Amino acid sequence: MTTVRAVTAFRRSCALGFSSEFTNKLRLERCVSVLTELVVAFAVMALCVVIHIIGMASLTVVLLRRRSSIEQRLRFVTSSVLLIIVFSVVILLHVLETTIWAGFYWWQRLFENFETALYFSFKTYTTIGYGDVLLPERWRLLSGVEGLSGVLLCGLSTAFLFAIVNALFQMRIRPRADS
Repeated sequence: MTTVRAVTAFRRSCALGFSSEFTNKLRLERCVSVLTELVVAFAVMALCVVIHIIGMASLTVVLLRRRSSIEQRLRFVTSSVLLIIVFSVVILLHVLETTIWAGFYWWQRLFENFETALYFSFKTYTTIGYGDVLLPERWRLLSGVEGLSGVLLCGLSTAFLFAIVNALFQMRIRPRADS
């Protein structure tokens, strides 16, 4: 119910303040366009969040199932290989999510080719934002949502990696503390 009220208030505020019926119609069309753009952006972001959570939850299940074997063979090389695998999976998740954004841009013909869409997506998702390639004005809000998505999902990945490193550290010091 709150969302309906917010959309209604947004539509009213978009239409107010203009004397000409033609101007009001143009303003309302722009407001609807902005709402459409935001809905699309948050839908793509939601898809990326779901993919990220499923990927990290699956990786967690695999690691928890193998915890005892990891603890038994916990050496420098084992820890290093495990961390390389975890980092690789997390990076692949981010590449997949960036590719989804790029695929949407390309599908909507916002860029000439997929390579440009992917380049734009990578620099936006990682919040580098060189400014050399930009979305068309009608779609420019997408870049902000993609940047927000990238920051949040990279933060989630960082927390996940920290938890893995911390767990490995705790496994390594536990036998020494018992001795």
